[in-house]
Amino acid sequence: MQQWGVLVILSMAVFIIVIDTTIMNVSITALVDDLSTTVSGIQAAIALYALVMASFILMGGKLADILGKRHVFLAGLVIFGVGTSIASLASSLAVLVVGWSLIEGIGSALMMPNIQTILRGEYEGENRAYAYGMISAVAAIGAAAGPILGGMLTTYASWRWAFRLEVAIVLIVLALSGRIAHDVPADPRPGFDIVGALLSIAGWSTIVLGVLLGQPYGYFFAKQPLTIGAFEIAPLGLSVVPFLIGIGVLLIVLLVRWEQRLEQSEGDGLFRPSLFQIVGLTPAFGVRFAHLAVSAAFLFLAPLMLQLTFGYSAMQTGLALIPYSLALLVAALLGARLSSRFTAKRIIQSGFVVGIAGLVAIIATVQPGVSPGELASGALFGAGMGLVASQILNLVLSSGTEEDTAEIAGLNGTFEQLGNSFGVALVGSMVLVVLTVGVQQSIAESERVPEAYKVQLTAAVENSIELASDDQLTASLDAAGLEDALRAELVEGYAIERTRAFRAGMAFLVFVALAGLIVSSGLSNRMLA
Repeated sequence: MQQWGVLVILSMAVFIIVIDTTIMNVSITALVDDLSTTVSGIQAAIALYALVMASFILMGGKLADILGKRHVFLAGLVIFGVGTSIASLASSLAVLVVGWSLIEGIGSALMMPNIQTILRGEYEGENRAYAYGMISAVAAIGAAAGPILGGMLTTYASWRWAFRLEVAIVLIVLALSGRIAHDVPADPRPGFDIVGALLSIAGWSTIVLGVLLGQPYGYFFAKQPLTIGAFEIAPLGLSVVPFLIGIGVLLIVLLVRWEQRLEQSEGDGLFRPSLFQIVGLTPAFGVRFAHLAVSAAFLFLAPLMLQLTFGYSAMQTGLALIPYSLALLVAALLGARLSSRFTAKRIIQSGFVVGIAGLVAIIATVQPGVSPGELASGALFGAGMGLVASQILNLVLSSGTEEDTAEIAGLNGTFEQLGNSFGVALVGSMVLVVLTVGVQQSIAESERVPEAYKVQLTAAVENSIELASDDQLTASLDAAGLEDALRAELVEGYAIERTRAFRAGMAFLVFVALAGLIVSSGLSNRMLA
């Protein structure tokens, strides 16, 4: 057992990183109530958490070359612990964002790339293969257990205990960390690419910020100017969103050009762009991006639908997601066994086909007036995503030489978290756009809403609509002093359009999964076992 002590330590670290991305999804409505915020605010916190990880993962790998992988891993663990402690005490969205999205995100980014490199240094041959398999299994268990555990803690204690549980695990890992061997940093120590780091952070942050600002400020024409101090920004009546996304794309192009220049001059960069020339690696990154985007977006959207439409508690939501979680876990284990008979490419493509079929089944059953028992479960979708998960990480990491593995793992982590961030940001924006248009049309066609109020109500919907439950909307309309009949009509119309918006969100996930299926055609067609 002693030889597996490091594996146990790293498995616990992987577990808290994975559940940290899923455990809060079933607690969104509780977070909205406790922190006096909105669904859009929590959506932004989730997207920012993944974005921070994506921006810092490559830096976590490079710092390990300078300071040593053990030191950077433990530093990340301590930072993660500080962040989750702050999040557990949050009294506002701003504090939650600082603790969870920013500090925890940085801590996770420092840990993730070094887990792979520590394992590679501690184990060899069959033991290494076993260790990688156990880490993948723990990650799958964490992804499956997150919603259930989050529902239990939120219902019977508080969502804050999810973060406190992570603190306890951090303390255990720190207490056992002496088992990790002390490594000797490279001599001479490589330099740190500050320019590349800044371009990476600024580029990805600007793009995701642009997506998140689309609903309140408009995606092309400005709904309202962006106000910074005394300045109002709406050039030529246009929204700031396309400008932010454009600037972000430009910064990423500059990042790639900068890294190419460093590689050609044999300088120390964040990554080597030449790695993207490895056969099948770029499509593999694309598949991983799509896989994480559709999975993260589903775990954001499905709990919201259950809680806002049917009034589910966090515990009921977690239980409703059990078919998805179990199917994901079983399919991931089954996929690993199938790899001895079929190529990874075929298993991944089969997974996307099964996942798309599951999403279509959900869309077909999400109708106005439907009961919870009439909804298709997420089991088929979970099974598809489990099949993809069983192959894609191994396919990515085995694409290059052993010397390339650490750098490829860092790039893979970046694409994973970008998928998480973009998936949540885009599906949330999509749902709000469809909801806005639908509610405005409902108001315009209403015979009960006075014509004098239609313009005012339409403008209010355009500027401030949010996802809400029927009870929350009724309370808001009561406060506005609307008569009972008009209030009932508005609530009914909103409920219908909210259901249609959720269907549109699920349809968007079908599009993302189809994109992943198409990109998978470029994968290497080789056996992994």
